[in-house]
Amino acid sequence: MAGIYKKEMRSYFRGLMGWVFLALILLTFGIYTSVLCLSKGFADFSLVPYNAQFVFLIAIPLLTMRSLAEERRQHTDQLLYSSSLSSAEIVIGKYLSCVTILALPLVISCLYPLVLSGHGRVVLETTFSTMLAFFLLGCVLTAIGLFFSALSTNQFVSAAISFCALLFCYFANDLGSLLSTSIAAAFYFFSVLAIAAVALLRVMTKNWLAAGVALLILEGGLLLIYLFVPTILDGSVAAAFGSIAVFAKLETFSNGILNITVLLQYVSLAWLFVFFTIQAVEKRRWS
Repeated sequence: MAGIYKKEMRSYFRGLMGWVFLALILLTFGIYTSVLCLSKGFADFSLVPYNAQFVFLIAIPLLTMRSLAEERRQHTDQLLYSSSLSSAEIVIGKYLSCVTILALPLVISCLYPLVLSGHGRVVLETTFSTMLAFFLLGCVLTAIGLFFSALSTNQFVSAAISFCALLFCYFANDLGSLLSTSIAAAFYFFSVLAIAAVALLRVMTKNWLAAGVALLILEGGLLLIYLFVPTILDGSVAAAFGSIAVFAKLETFSNGILNITVLLQYVSLAWLFVFFTIQAVEKRRWS
């Protein structure tokens, strides 16, 4: 795993991608620090990462698009699969390299509030808790991007799909408020979601039987809930959209609240998508 990590780190900084990512994050933080803290005089530096989170929509797909997709396109993944490394070691090594690249500009940006605190009152506790949440949000989005990179053989397709997924997460709260809250609408919504999940399972496993059994279980369970305990579906659509609105959860930290539940959600989601990526790589390895 250490070898994969070092190889990825070298590739990021021997090419342009690592430098472009660092420059994009630092430029965004610099602009918002200049506008909010220097020009407008806001002492609350936590507003900077809160307003800068949109940069992940562009930066994360750029960071992750080549991680696994490029390996498949150049067939260098066969060298990895024939090595003694497990699929988990390959994926975690690549993921940790992405997380390291993500952490570097954020560590530099943490110097900004320290400098500003010498010229006025800056609530460092709120600032650094927001920066921590911002970093963990980036870890979640990196895991999502890495997962889609594992499913594609083209890095640009991987970047496009990752961008669409992150954009959906960015607007999830707004979309959830626009949808109907009726029980019937919730049933149809989760039915479509189940079909999408089964389609993804079919792509990953290439097994129609497994996909069919999964569809039968999911749709059958939904139908039983709809017929016998429909109250469970009441408000469930908004709750589902709220659970994937990972960007919106950063607001509680910028308001001065250290929300441990959100931090645990971020860690759990990051682990979940890393696990999905490992399964995708494992399936590819033995197919």
